[in-house]
Amino acid sequence: MQVDWHRYPGQEMKEKRRFCARWRRENATERYGEDFFMLDADGPGQLVGFIYGVRLIDNTDRWSHGGAENIYLNGEGDYPAYIRGIGGEDTFGTSYGGAQHPPETHLYAGMPYYVHEDVGEARPAQRLVGYRFFVKDSIPFEKSIHMRFGCMENDICSTVYWYQAGEVRPISKLPPFAKLLAGTPLKRGEMDLPLPNAGSWRVAGPFENAHSQAITAAAQGAALPNNVKWIERPSYHGFVDFNHAFRPHARGVGIHYRGKAAVAQCVLNAPEDTTATLRFAWDDDLVVRINDQPPVKMGQHPMFRQRSVEVPLKKGRNVLRATLSNNQGTNHGGWTFAMKATTADGTVLQPDVE
Repeated sequence: MQVDWHRYPGQEMKEKRRFCARWRRENATERYGEDFFMLDADGPGQLVGFIYGVRLIDNTDRWSHGGAENIYLNGEGDYPAYIRGIGGEDTFGTSYGGAQHPPETHLYAGMPYYVHEDVGEARPAQRLVGYRFFVKDSIPFEKSIHMRFGCMENDICSTVYWYQAGEVRPISKLPPFAKLLAGTPLKRGEMDLPLPNAGSWRVAGPFENAHSQAITAAAQGAALPNNVKWIERPSYHGFVDFNHAFRPHARGVGIHYRGKAAVAQCVLNAPEDTTATLRFAWDDDLVVRINDQPPVKMGQHPMFRQRSVEVPLKKGRNVLRATLSNNQGTNHGGWTFAMKATTADGTVLQPDVE
């Protein structure tokens, strides 16, 4: 590798943001489960682009059928945003997993490396590299960015590029040389560093909602089934994504549950009796309830939008429940929300599972 650089004395005092890059690898990623983790950074900053490499080892489904980029922006800020791609190859300007395109490069997106390797199986194994740069479609972030890419069970690595003001927070350690070699195992979390603690939720589902029955029941304050199974999930800068907990084992592009709903529940511990502003951002249909207060129908958003509601809190433990439906919508089946709870004196309460 060769790097050309220039020195501009004094310019460092004028340029508030610095160019950053992070490489990460995982082998094997999870099939029909967690998306491949690429980046978690603090703002203000701007996402520049990324390079994505795959060595196919999964014969169950196409590498691209796990989905594409999932970018969670400013979950704890004033204007949360969520970007979700479709199939993985579409991100790089190709189709059919890249198989219908010869290796080629373009200005902002491309797949310059694509080969089939004979591994002694009926289907040849794909080896590919794609890139995408956000130049004309800038992705700025003020508070935070969390980024993942949909995947099947393959050997995947990525390098993400961004500009950021302030100190850069590492997300993983560089593996030893033996772990850098293609095909060597590198489990999720093996070299990762802890992310900022943004609290946790318990999630349950999916529940049938073909005729809005789950949302209607939540709006009427109906109890959940006695045998409901709760799964603990971390909050990433205020975001909770049901697609990470509930993903159908079915072949297809970015498969997700449609016509369903799921529930997220947490505890907000208040230092005294007070009121709090709950700021939610979501798409589709959302119902929110605090303690035994009447449920609040937050409404239906065709796109990822936000709304705030003021609720009473008692001193100590307060149970917050959110029920969110999932239809196709405009974000290709995204099933996520962002929540921020702020008391009357400006204290931000972190969700907890206790």
